[in-house]
Amino acid sequence: MLPVRDRYDEVFNVEVEGWCYGITTYPGEVFPALVHSVVKELGPSFRTAIDCNVVFDVLDISTKLSRAAKYLVDEREIAFSILSQLPSPHLLGEEAQFVLAQIIDQIEQAYGGALTRLERKWTLEKRRASGGSASSEGQM
Repeated sequence: MLPVRDRYDEVFNVEVEGWCYGITTYPGEVFPALVHSVVKELGPSFRTAIDCNVVFDVLDISTKLSRAAKYLVDEREIAFSILSQLPSPHLLGEEAQFVLAQIIDQIEQAYGGALTRLERKWTLEKRRASGGSASSEGQM
C-alpha cells in the first residue's frame, strides 16, 4: 500500500459526500443524466486521487450516489460510469498505474468486464493520440 499524498483521501471523501448531498437535496426531479453528470464532474477528482495514491472504493461511491438518487440509477451503471472517467495508464507514472489497477480490480471483481472495456477505450485513445483512426483499421 502506497502512502496517501497531501491527505487527499480526506478531500476526496468530502467532495463525494458533497455531491451526494447535492443530489439528495436537488430541488427538481433527479434523473439518470444528472447522476452521470455528477460522475463526470468527479472525473478530475478521480485523477487527482489516483495521482495522490488514493485507492478509492468505487463500489461504495456507486452505492452512495445511487442511494442519493433514490436508486433511480443502478449501482453497477454508476460504477461503469466512474470507470469511464478513469485516466489511461499510459498517462500515469508507475505508482499511479498501481493505484489505477487496484481501483479497476474492484469493478472487475464485482461485475466483470471492466478491464475489457477499458482496454478497448485505451486502444482507441492511443490511436487518436498517434493520429490514427479507429475506422481505418483493417482497410487497405
